[in-house]
Amino acid sequence: MTTVILNRFLRPWRMLGWQMGRRLSLFSVLVVFAVSACGSSGVESTVSYTDAGKLSLVQLPDNWHTYELDELDGLADVPFEEPYAGFDYPAVVSTAFDGAPSRDLENVAVPLVEATYPIGLVSVRTVGATERQFINRAALSQAILPYFQYLNATEHLSEDFSFGDGFDGVRVLVSYADDTGAEVGVAYLISVTDSADNRMYSIVAGCSRQCYIDNQVEIERVVDSWLVNKRAS
Repeated sequence: MTTVILNRFLRPWRMLGWQMGRRLSLFSVLVVFAVSACGSSGVESTVSYTDAGKLSLVQLPDNWHTYELDELDGLADVPFEEPYAGFDYPAVVSTAFDGAPSRDLENVAVPLVEATYPIGLVSVRTVGATERQFINRAALSQAILPYFQYLNATEHLSEDFSFGDGFDGVRVLVSYADDTGAEVGVAYLISVTDSADNRMYSIVAGCSRQCYIDNQVEIERVVDSWLVNKRAS
């Protein structure tokens, strides 16, 4: 059995209105996956990716692929943009990404528990006047990945998260099984609203359990690199 330890100690970083998340409490999360090898630790070459609206920025490995909102509209179901409690949160900008060997829009439509390569989404969504009254921790996570509905869902990490200046939300590391209980997926996400609760900003990345173990360093580096442009709110 190999023990996978997830350690993240983020420090504030300001740059022209962009800010990295500030830790509300230091943590060390111990996750036991019962595997034979830890995730890779090699450093990938990365590129900075900013969405069309310049609302957020993320560092992605340079061999990963991206898909803009106009492409995602071609999917029957855009991943990681879910209704919650009967409310929808329309996308302002969305960028999906994957670490598959070749670029194909269908890569990001694969169920997380079946994905043999990392997949994820960065999005900014509108929070309507009615929805604003019901924004809470559950809405911030379940509107991205409704794992409360899934079998054997386990939150290995669930904590408050803040970019400062009212850009507050949650950070979650979760694993869950498919309907048969045979396949397990792991996802790491951060989701916040702006100070007026007008927009929901989020990033999520993950894949099947073995894939996550193999790519843990890269997946967590991507999510932890995410910045929001508070001046554009």
